[in-house]
Amino acid sequence: MLFSTGTFWLFFPAVLALLAANRLVLRSVAGQNAILLAASYVFYGWWDWRFLGLIALSTLIDYLAALGMERAGDGPARRRWLHLSILANLSILGFFKYFGFFSEELRAALTAAQVNADWGTLDIVLPVGISFYTLQTLSYSIDVYKRRAPAERDLLRYAVYVAFFPQLVAGPIERARALIPQFARLAPWGWEAAYTGVRLVIAGLFLKVVIADNLAPYVDAIWADAGTLDGGALLLGMLYFAIQIYADFAGYSSIAIGLAAIMGFRLSTNFATPFLASSISALWRGWNITLTMFFRDYVYAEMRPQAKGAPRSEARIAFATIATFFVSGLWHGANWTFIAWGTIHGVLLAAERQWRRFTSLPDTRAVKLAGWAYAFGTFFLLAPFFRSPDIGHALAMYSRAVAEFGLPETQRFGLVFVALSFAVDLLWRGQTRLEQGLRLEWLGRAMARGRGREIAETVLFAGALILVLVNAATRPEPNAFIYFQF
Repeated sequence: MLFSTGTFWLFFPAVLALLAANRLVLRSVAGQNAILLAASYVFYGWWDWRFLGLIALSTLIDYLAALGMERAGDGPARRRWLHLSILANLSILGFFKYFGFFSEELRAALTAAQVNADWGTLDIVLPVGISFYTLQTLSYSIDVYKRRAPAERDLLRYAVYVAFFPQLVAGPIERARALIPQFARLAPWGWEAAYTGVRLVIAGLFLKVVIADNLAPYVDAIWADAGTLDGGALLLGMLYFAIQIYADFAGYSSIAIGLAAIMGFRLSTNFATPFLASSISALWRGWNITLTMFFRDYVYAEMRPQAKGAPRSEARIAFATIATFFVSGLWHGANWTFIAWGTIHGVLLAAERQWRRFTSLPDTRAVKLAGWAYAFGTFFLLAPFFRSPDIGHALAMYSRAVAEFGLPETQRFGLVFVALSFAVDLLWRGQTRLEQGLRLEWLGRAMARGRGREIAETVLFAGALILVLVNAATRPEPNAFIYFQF
């Protein structure tokens, strides 16, 4: 069930009505959570009901593992419960996401060594959202083990935490200590939160339906003909894909946060204008924030030096950075292209750290502009590794990108959507949270006192909603969100 379909916009008001009835009549926290869990399972089962058993199994394993850790105290049994949780989660994820990849790599290696490797293949369907909810349940188990969060004794409450439908399929990845307590009480409904939520949903739909989905045909056409196009077209394709995936994923996150806010819940900010960053490290601090923080807290933190001044600490930090982004690339998909994409970003981040250690540049607009060009340019120039089916295809695109350069007539209109994406980010610039940025503070300086800013904001969001509806009505089939495949 996609956020951008009519089916969802029949489903969501029905959920709101049930929540309102429970709040007005029963005032039951358990009733609220039962409605949310049922709605979340209907939402998830809409893709393939068979995978409901998988999410229920993952929920039960980590629920019991956390209770086992709490009962075990500080002894070795506590570690065994943690190992059970990690092994179970990674085994499920590994089977569905990586079995085919490693099976084919092993087959190729054995064939090269002249060993018969003629075994059959399994047609494994990747369950939508498995990579996201697996990381969420893993973070819960690790936090309970490290005593950062208490074990949740209410199975219903924990099940809602795992399956909460706005963020189930593609995040934000929520920490237990931030989200579970919200299910321990009736959600505090309020007009201000609902108003913010509606605007977030409109903004997210605009990013997805108007920008990302309109860029998709340009990107698909360029990648399909990458072997014949000249350098200008291929560079445009890289630029368009970077904007497409940003608008697509940031749009999903904005809708998810907005839907939760309308229901009275608060989710974490997941994007903070990353394409306005003036360094690669700043770009990653604003891109898919909750995933970046997961890898920072549970992968990088375990490998970096534990104390400042430790011997060879800089080398250890560089190794931890590169290894973390290697894992991040592998998380994105079972393909050498994702591994290359993640590893290159890790190397660039490690190099950028050393650059800052030994270089001091003035804080001027020219320096910031140069930093922005480097950060954004690097991100979109690495797009072939993220989008291409294999390393050979990506390298072929790079080799042709330096060939005859020209701006193809048929691809120029896509620049309109690139400009729209940057316009959206510029409206929210300087805001640490997307929902605060939706207040469009710059209008306060441009308008006289009174209701001028509120009227201008309403006009902007009404115009955005009209564009969403027009684009959705003229598109025969809605496009799935890109990150559903991860």
